[in-house]
Amino acid sequence: MMQQPTPCPRCGSLSDTFIGIDPAMRATLQEAGEGNLPDQVCSACFEKLTGSVSQGMKLRMERDVREKNKMVMWKNRVHLIKNARNLMSQKAYSEAAVQYEKYLRVLEVVYSLKKGDLSPAVFNNSTRSKELTVVASVYWDLMRIYDTNPRYTDRMQVSASKLSQFLPFSQIYPDILKKAELFARTAKNPGVMRTFLRQTKSRRGPCFVADAAFAHDPYAVELELLRRFRDERLRRTLTGRRLVSLYYRYSPPIARAIGRSQWKSAAARWSLAKITLLIKKNLNSN
Repeated sequence: MMQQPTPCPRCGSLSDTFIGIDPAMRATLQEAGEGNLPDQVCSACFEKLTGSVSQGMKLRMERDVREKNKMVMWKNRVHLIKNARNLMSQKAYSEAAVQYEKYLRVLEVVYSLKKGDLSPAVFNNSTRSKELTVVASVYWDLMRIYDTNPRYTDRMQVSASKLSQFLPFSQIYPDILKKAELFARTAKNPGVMRTFLRQTKSRRGPCFVADAAFAHDPYAVELELLRRFRDERLRRTLTGRRLVSLYYRYSPPIARAIGRSQWKSAAARWSLAKITLLIKKNLNSN
């Protein structure tokens, strides 16, 4: 007995022949943007959907290629850094800058960013957070390279601004800050360096009690650990930010009292040394 024509659930046209959509085809069509697909459609709709499947497969292949390219670029970034540092040792500064800029562009591509949009926030809660220190070292080298030629003052300013963003979150903060203070004395663009130092220190923020306890050594390891704990743990949660705010509000008078007494300073250093042992374990746990 001949089947009576019925409306196609997709286009509504009458048809006596319907073709089912299997799960694999359905998944591909959904990737291509086809939604609310019925279990079966008329032959005309099926032919159109087949064309969409081909387009969907093409889009998926293009996406896979992009992801593979990103992985290759991510792995090759190590070679760019090695090449740049080797060129730095040979005083081939222009060539080193090219390698460094390529490295930064790789990061922007990998994280799907526009040129110049790289920031520390990209690395938050990421297994690649150690890359922050590498990025800071790259901007430090670029800042010094661009200082050698007055034509590159704008590039130096950009590198200095970026370095001031990344450096407070890196493990090389005290070392680079020392070097930057020395470099500022001989830099061809001292104004850029002064702005960089001011921005970097303001972003780092004060650590009143600890600073008073370690006034004899402003680059003490304990200070670095306390600041890292503040930046990498406390400032990333609402409760932590409230604790930091309370600390900044009430600690200045305590710090002044510590600064006026040698034995209070010694006691504070002893206490902070114990605390930083626990903080070190916490920071190294992730």
